[in-house]
Amino acid sequence: MATNPGLFTEWPWKKLGSFKYVLLAPWVAHGWYEVATKGWREVDLGYIAILPSLLLRMLHNQAWITISRLQNARGRRQIVRRGIEFDQVDRERNWDDQIILSGILLYLGALYVPGGQHLPLWRTDGAGLIALLHAGPVEFLYYWFHRALHHHFLYTHYHSHHHSSIVTEPITCT
Repeated sequence: MATNPGLFTEWPWKKLGSFKYVLLAPWVAHGWYEVATKGWREVDLGYIAILPSLLLRMLHNQAWITISRLQNARGRRQIVRRGIEFDQVDRERNWDDQIILSGILLYLGALYVPGGQHLPLWRTDGAGLIALLHAGPVEFLYYWFHRALHHHFLYTHYHSHHHSSIVTEPITCT
């Protein structure tokens, strides 16, 4: 937690604990209902693919966490020659909350954004545009936002949590 936690430093579903995944249940049930009533040919596969993509993202994150901790346990090529402490593991335990948030936003976008239904699963020009947007404005904004988080007020209320992790891991960034 931050040195002096500010507004919105905790996820709204923190009190749910391990039951936080239930937040996605209505959309998953709606997707399966759509498949059961309309069939696979008429249902939006992009909507159905949200849950598997979230699960794949969680599996990917967990794989990197495991590899990182194995590297740290073996002791070779460490940035800091210290073992990971339980406080850091507990502090970084909520790495999957951002995946739940992106799942909620994807489901809401697929249902309520005009043109959000029946998008093609792959378009080369769209992939190129996304790569350019990410490499240009997104990285630029991310850099300056991170610099702003080092301002005294934002640092003590939000960002000190990030820098309190001594042993760096892939999830230290969250």
